[in-house]
Amino acid sequence: MIASTESAFGVRSGSPAALGTALAAIGRNRPIVVDELMGAPLVLRHRDVSAALRNPATFGTQFYGMGPMSDSMIALDGPEHARRRRIHNRFFGAAASAHYARIVEPVAERAFGDLAGRDGSVDLMGDVLDRYPMTVFMALLGVPDDLGPQGLAWVRAIMAWLAAPMDPTLVTPGTTAFAELHAYTTALVEKHRARPGDNLLGQIIQAHVDEGGYTPEAVTVAVIGLLLGGFETTVQLLAATITSLLLHPGQLEQVRADASLMNPAFDEALRWAAPTAGLYRLVRHDTEIAGTPVAAGSMVYLAIAAAHFDEAAYPQPGTFSLDRTGAHLGFGAGPHYCVGAPLARLEARAALSVLLTACPRLRLDPSADLSFAYAARGFPQHGTESLRVLTT
Repeated sequence: MIASTESAFGVRSGSPAALGTALAAIGRNRPIVVDELMGAPLVLRHRDVSAALRNPATFGTQFYGMGPMSDSMIALDGPEHARRRRIHNRFFGAAASAHYARIVEPVAERAFGDLAGRDGSVDLMGDVLDRYPMTVFMALLGVPDDLGPQGLAWVRAIMAWLAAPMDPTLVTPGTTAFAELHAYTTALVEKHRARPGDNLLGQIIQAHVDEGGYTPEAVTVAVIGLLLGGFETTVQLLAATITSLLLHPGQLEQVRADASLMNPAFDEALRWAAPTAGLYRLVRHDTEIAGTPVAAGSMVYLAIAAAHFDEAAYPQPGTFSLDRTGAHLGFGAGPHYCVGAPLARLEARAALSVLLTACPRLRLDPSADLSFAYAARGFPQHGTESLRVLTT
């Protein structure tokens, strides 16, 4: 067992690659080991993590049924999960995504273009990244961004509750925030039902109508699921990508010169900096992982960060490379692969494009230390609370 005081998940580092490196080092000797801080066995090798993600019959997500995501896709398997995923695929098709890009790009221009020429140190997290996903989401829904700080407060309270559902201090704020966000979203859905617009909300409504599954509650659940699933994911994806590129000036210049390298940069940042450090799964029947018996009813933590530094899957895993081949697990794998991944990429690409154009001298602030850790900002992800840069 790894004691809480020795867990890599409790360590802060100036390198976003430190968590994955430390976990993979353990995995070379012990493919599965109990981590007291995480409260579960860690599955550490790429082969085992990937196989478990692709096997929901044995490694399920039903434990999400206890919280605010109880009626969302993540808590479901089988035909109902397949039906809802088919609905989501309708409003994330190629034509819809191209339309969404035209909505997102002006938002990114306003958010990141304003950094051009700003004197002194800028904290990208607090000054820009924290508000960007919510602003994008409201624009995509085609509704006024009238939530302001209230929307961020709701998301933070709900996500804190999701990260620690047994913490009694988080239950009341989390349930209250979820109820208020649910009521707000339901009112939007009912208002737009009669005449769905040419926007994400309209597409979600129409997809449910076309599939014969429309109810205000079904659409509300879909909208809230996308918001909660994509908020901090997008923040830390961008923080990871920007940090990774600024730490590797050669790769940064390659991306500046060739915009087609943005997607490889996102993919390598999802691997190297590991915003999604891992995912919990419920063991549904007695099984073995790498020869280790695991009992039905127990939880395991599929350590994606460790898998991303497994030399058997990624040669020279400590190197940040835009030429990396082989799929990463940053959006999961199998039936529960992140349904919002196309939207996250769209948001990130628009933001990075504007940022690199507006700030040709962008660099890390040498007077500010980088600090990456698991559960940064109170979310169940690996990332940073601050990213200070110089733009001039």
